[in-house]
Amino acid sequence: MGCGSSSDCGGCPSQSSGCGGGAPQQPQDFTAPLHELSSVKHVIGVVSGKGGVGKSSVTSLMAITMARKGYKVGILDADITGPSIPKMFGIKEKAYADEIGMYPVKSKGGIDVMSVNLLLENDTDPVLWRGPILGNVVKQFYSDVIWKDIDYLFVDMPPGTGDVAITVYQSLKLDGIIIVTSPQDLVSMIVEKAVKMADLMQVPIIGVVENYSYFHCPDNG
Repeated sequence: MGCGSSSDCGGCPSQSSGCGGGAPQQPQDFTAPLHELSSVKHVIGVVSGKGGVGKSSVTSLMAITMARKGYKVGILDADITGPSIPKMFGIKEKAYADEIGMYPVKSKGGIDVMSVNLLLENDTDPVLWRGPILGNVVKQFYSDVIWKDIDYLFVDMPPGTGDVAITVYQSLKLDGIIIVTSPQDLVSMIVEKAVKMADLMQVPIIGVVENYSYFHCPDNG
């Protein structure tokens, strides 16, 4: 029977969402809490629809720029299966944890970094985890790591619109995202998917970086 039927709709699954006069169901809040010792003022996601367009480079350069301006900066490397942030900053030491929480590793420039590569025995060890586990690790990097007095926390997200991206959008209190692209038709099409995803998740787009915009293809100009 459809809504509005005179029959009893007590078993109707949509009753809780307003069918039959029931109270509207409130949307579920998936936001992950910060560690009680953490303090983060702004969270900025850096995303791309496709890999290899320079997303991690833009993340690193944004973090360095803000740190040079005098802000306290952190980077959460959410690209669990393809982490590159520690390599970019030349970080060799490993992160550690105690009964209080996990601690990020500080770069030479004073930027706090947390990445799965800071927990692996070898940088080249593959991460053979399925989507839900990857998402939980990202939430742990946000909730269990002690991000102390951070003005800007940049989140280097994996390319695409998969499980981890959804987890970041739903679980982290993003102030906005920066989309990284490059001047290729294929990339532009995929980036449009990332833009539409941000719109659906109601996350503002702060800006778009077109990487390689200076490059001219030697074959066709």
